[in-house]
Amino acid sequence: MPAKEVVFTVKLPLKMVWSFIADRHEVGCLFPGCKGVKILNDMDSIWTVRLSLGPFSRTVDIFTHNTEFKEGEKIAWDAKAEQFKSTGSIALRRISGDETEITYRLEAHVIGPLSMLQDIVAAEKLGEITRQFVKNLKERLEGTAENEA
Repeated sequence: MPAKEVVFTVKLPLKMVWSFIADRHEVGCLFPGCKGVKILNDMDSIWTVRLSLGPFSRTVDIFTHNTEFKEGEKIAWDAKAEQFKSTGSIALRRISGDETEITYRLEAHVIGPLSMLQDIVAAEKLGEITRQFVKNLKERLEGTAENEA
């Protein structure tokens, strides 16, 4: 299963970062191509995402289920759509009173015929999605810090 992991820091207290990360609507709007997040309950949600691969684009509903929720530390999830499944996590670590380390990990696997070949293409797309999401998240969090000051 192709996987990508990025570790980065933001100049915000862990409590503020956690407050943002724990809100699926806030985080969802930063995911590349996300058109909306429908919260079903405390553990489940459906993310409507427009995925593009080369000249092809498609909007998919991704069912997500939180598998781990450690207050102030980590959120992990499983996700499934018609043609792929994925897992991911966001873990936080306090560096100082006003700096937090964030570890974002995302794995994805194409389901169906020729999935091994498609996983090669998916790995490249996964890297692109991960980089864009981390960029969006860092900018939003750091923008929040500037607005608080």
